[in-house]
Amino acid sequence: MLNVGRCFAQTSNDTLVKDPLEEIVITATRTERKLGNIAIPVTLISQKQLKQTGALRLNEILQEQTGLFLSAGTGSNAVGGGIFGNGIQMQGLSPDYTLLLLDGEPLIGRQGGVMDLSRFAIGNIKKIEIVKGPSSSLYGSEAMAGVVNIITEDPKDNHVKASIRYGSFQTLDAVVNGAIGGKKTNLFYFFNRNSSNGYELDAKTPEKTLDPYRNYTGQIKLKHQFSDRTKLSLNLRYFGGKQESFYAINSPFINIGGSGITRDLNINPVLSHRFSEKVNSSLRLYGSVYEYNQSLDSLKNNIAYYDDRFRQQFWRAENQTDIRLNNAHLFTVGAGHTVQLVRTTRYRETKQQDLSYVFLQSDYKFSQKLNLIAGARYDHNTDFRSRFSPKLALHWKQSDKLSFQFSYGAGFKAPDFRQLYLNFINNAAQGYTIYGASEFSVQELEQQKSQGLLLQILPAAYQITRLNPEISQGWNGGFRYHHQNGLLVEGNLFYNRIRDLINYLPVAVQSNGTYVFSYVNQKKAFTYGGEWNVQVPLKKGFSVFGGYQLLFAGDAEVRNQIREGKVFGRDIPGGAARLMSLSDYGGLLNRSRHQANLRFFYELPSKGFSANLRLIYRSRWGVTDLDGNGFANMDKEYAKGFVQVNVAATKQLMKQVEVQAGVNNLMNYIDPVNLPNIPGRQYFLTIHFSFHH
Repeated sequence: MLNVGRCFAQTSNDTLVKDPLEEIVITATRTERKLGNIAIPVTLISQKQLKQTGALRLNEILQEQTGLFLSAGTGSNAVGGGIFGNGIQMQGLSPDYTLLLLDGEPLIGRQGGVMDLSRFAIGNIKKIEIVKGPSSSLYGSEAMAGVVNIITEDPKDNHVKASIRYGSFQTLDAVVNGAIGGKKTNLFYFFNRNSSNGYELDAKTPEKTLDPYRNYTGQIKLKHQFSDRTKLSLNLRYFGGKQESFYAINSPFINIGGSGITRDLNINPVLSHRFSEKVNSSLRLYGSVYEYNQSLDSLKNNIAYYDDRFRQQFWRAENQTDIRLNNAHLFTVGAGHTVQLVRTTRYRETKQQDLSYVFLQSDYKFSQKLNLIAGARYDHNTDFRSRFSPKLALHWKQSDKLSFQFSYGAGFKAPDFRQLYLNFINNAAQGYTIYGASEFSVQELEQQKSQGLLLQILPAAYQITRLNPEISQGWNGGFRYHHQNGLLVEGNLFYNRIRDLINYLPVAVQSNGTYVFSYVNQKKAFTYGGEWNVQVPLKKGFSVFGGYQLLFAGDAEVRNQIREGKVFGRDIPGGAARLMSLSDYGGLLNRSRHQANLRFFYELPSKGFSANLRLIYRSRWGVTDLDGNGFANMDKEYAKGFVQVNVAATKQLMKQVEVQAGVNNLMNYIDPVNLPNIPGRQYFLTIHFSFHH
């Protein structure tokens, strides 16, 4: 049966004994815990599931998980704003509130608050752990919605594996990986080339929906055992990508083209030492450099039209020590320091942020049935106010089959570099200007007005001040029922309250009639709902998995104004305005009220055959505000709901050779405007080779 599950219980101390029948997870508590004993919502995507689905990139597998949407990023504002790409929406919170980790270390390189998930290949991933709910007590900023930890392969079992896949849109993916080593030293290596000719969803436009691209990924993971007590690991990863670009601009008509080049380098040495049976400590060093450069020229005369350069560096040193005070009490303490630097054409100069932090966690087992975890973290940053983030989690084991869980956590997201330092004039969009809060100055606006560059300074200009972190408080409560016959039923209710959301707003009017914008803490929001999952093993190799999320997400201020009878809207564009009621309120944009998945798996190990059918459903969601009341209430303001169907089958031809074929988006659902990341029906064929020595 497929090894994938969710759970809502924190571990007891005896779970450090590894049960081969139950997976070990580490992201929820930063220590090893059994999957069945985690007190906060956790999803585990196993290597077996990654392989059976035939997914190539991280975005493909995440979009099939309960409660995860590949949502359009909304810039700096969770309540609305410009769309910058696709990212992970969790418990109704925007993609920039989900922290992405690679082997426990943070990934950088967000554009408009959104991480490009196609940067990450699947072929070197051992498992993916997804923690839902505020996790800043362990991980700090950006963990307001939760954490996704991509855990890559370890060097073991000397082998060489290779695969090649060809599919629709001339998609070609080639992988070579393997492991070599001896008693004390082991090495894992991974190389991947992924390319596509792109695709077109709207024939009316001269440019493609997705332009041709080539991506390269390489990873080396080295582990050395100095002694029974001391070990060293070194993880190196490189990603390089090049994507062609072509745009047609109609005012005046001009064709421009060029390319965008991405580079991403990570280095992560970790030294671990066990001082005694009760004390373990690890020193983690991490460095990451991300670059994105895009140059576009006029295709008529080769005159430079657009040039955008972005370089981000992240450096961190951290120590974590686990102390077992007694058989019932495990205490964890950690501290670290990070330095971030960003240089881009959109900032006046290179910017730097320094952060120091300390975190504590107490895991106490009151009895065989009751386990309590309490923790907190303190972050001190040079560019925003310090933040204290607590956490409390409780697990009650009613019986061997049934358990109940509750957790509370505070999360926060620090103002990002663009919200602090942006100094950008968008010449491609009539020349509007955006200043980060730290770059904004009323005196500078007054000087520009005296020079005739501004027509008016708006009252909002005097609201701009030092930005605070965006803050959330989240509650999760649920149950887990696991019968010995394999039946698994899980449920979780969640509630998140968010304040000090950073919003951009107009602060002045330029002489050409366009606006000047800046950022301010202004919004309050909420999300609440529930998730349910079920796993049903059937006879003769069949198993069924199902998941469902019900979500409510809204702007607290807009809801209050509706209650007070201050909000009007229209039923059709240009129609008569009428007073809005709470039943008209569509909630935050880009959130679906209902989301579900249903997966059927069949395995026949004796014949080396497996097959699966996966259905993903998403109800309609608001995408725009045509009548200016702050939310979607007209049918034309919504994207239609859809069902996506994916199928795959795998056959072992001989001991070293395996073939997989499949079709993604079998029903060929296409929405060029709202779902440009779904390219229609896609066929693929993959051949895997495996050699052990």
